[in-house]
Amino acid sequence: MGDIRGDRVERHRDEGVYVPPVEKDRKEKEKFRHTPPREEEKILSATFFFYLKKIFNTLSTSKKLAGKVVDQQLFVEHLEIFKNLLKKLMKEDLSKSSEYALQLSENWSHLLEDFDGLEIIERKNLKKVALFRELLDIVKHYPPESEHSFGYYLLNQAGKNWLPFPFIEILETLHSEHKEKEKESTLTAWCSLIDSVIENLKNDLPFKGIPR
Repeated sequence: MGDIRGDRVERHRDEGVYVPPVEKDRKEKEKFRHTPPREEEKILSATFFFYLKKIFNTLSTSKKLAGKVVDQQLFVEHLEIFKNLLKKLMKEDLSKSSEYALQLSENWSHLLEDFDGLEIIERKNLKKVALFRELLDIVKHYPPESEHSFGYYLLNQAGKNWLPFPFIEILETLHSEHKEKEKESTLTAWCSLIDSVIENLKNDLPFKGIPR
């Protein structure tokens, strides 16, 4: 199965803010210390399904259906987390936060891995995944006519050891645009699209009740 993420590009062409390892470790600890209870639940839930998926992968092929359910459940959990991260940017200018950038980057990588993990027959189910493909394309080319896109920086883990200035500007633009026109902002459109992807996936699950 091919990796839709493509080849990664070297980072050194983009100047940015270097994030020292010691500072990164400190911020990682602070992240978990100040994470709201609701966010902790979602992160723990996604982690649970991630390891549950690994368990199913070690079992026989007779567990194929259960593995499929876990794959889609994990996909939904990561979509929820990504949407909530975008909602944080709606409320606050987090453009200079390396911690926030890293959360975005890591979760985006999880989403791509989830999509890669779906069986080929599932990925050909246009009704279920067409909107996610649309989201991938939007992020990959946003903002238009820029040297490097939002998706490029997410793939190269912006926030881990670097915080490039163009990425800071992208986050700042997304936030300020939402403040000016909430209902018509890019962030609002992305969150709405994610909701539609989640609904398509949840409708195919044999059980409901995923926290929103």
